[in-house]
Amino acid sequence: MSLSPLFFWAAGFMAIALVGLFLSAKTIKIDLAKNGELIVALLAILGTLVSVLLGMLVSSADEQYRSLEVCVSGEATNINEVFRLARGLPDAPKKAIQEQCITYCEKVVSDDWPAMKNGEMSPVVTDVFINISDVILAIKPANDGEAAVQGALISATTDLGQSRGVRVIASRSTWTWRLLPLIITCAVVVLICSYLYVGKGSALLHSVLVGLVAITLGTNIGVIFLMTRPFSSEWAIQPDIFAMRAKMMRQYKDRPALKI
Repeated sequence: MSLSPLFFWAAGFMAIALVGLFLSAKTIKIDLAKNGELIVALLAILGTLVSVLLGMLVSSADEQYRSLEVCVSGEATNINEVFRLARGLPDAPKKAIQEQCITYCEKVVSDDWPAMKNGEMSPVVTDVFINISDVILAIKPANDGEAAVQGALISATTDLGQSRGVRVIASRSTWTWRLLPLIITCAVVVLICSYLYVGKGSALLHSVLVGLVAITLGTNIGVIFLMTRPFSSEWAIQPDIFAMRAKMMRQYKDRPALKI
């Protein structure tokens, strides 16, 4: 069982913080008798500001991550809906659409997901999507039932394309890198402030408390960094649902078309 990436974030921040504490013990000399009340007041304000900021960022990252999970699930549901509705068409377009649906799921797993790690999209999956759309648009309904099926297929295909577009755009997001300077600045300021009492009281207790602060900062920043890179981090959303859909579609693709 591998260690959580958050362990390395927490350990890294703790190591940096303790090195900083060791260095500050040789350089920082503050008269707490004169400045103690001011320092306590400012630390309370700073702690509140940083905790609120990190809390908002973690909450936002979690909300974005969960919404993308729903989007991926919705995309898989849409391609399954296209596969299912195709049974209401004549045999030729039914087979063509269902084969393309299976190919779509397989290529999303093998091509689209690896491409999204670099913020790209697979042209193969795009071609398959266009093929599905072309077959649906080329249908000449023989009755009202087939016309209704075609309309439902067009709607499901539109939703499918929108869901794919959302995840591809999310894979190209630079939100993490734009926020990184702000987050690092906050972490540095908090750690520097934790050094102000260096040389006062127990050095061991001070080290433990600074380490706990660093672990908390590292864990929160790690969560933000991992969740805002939903297709390229160690916590990347996986395409397992598409593999499951492809397997299920293969089991049912030979069922005859329905007479509508």
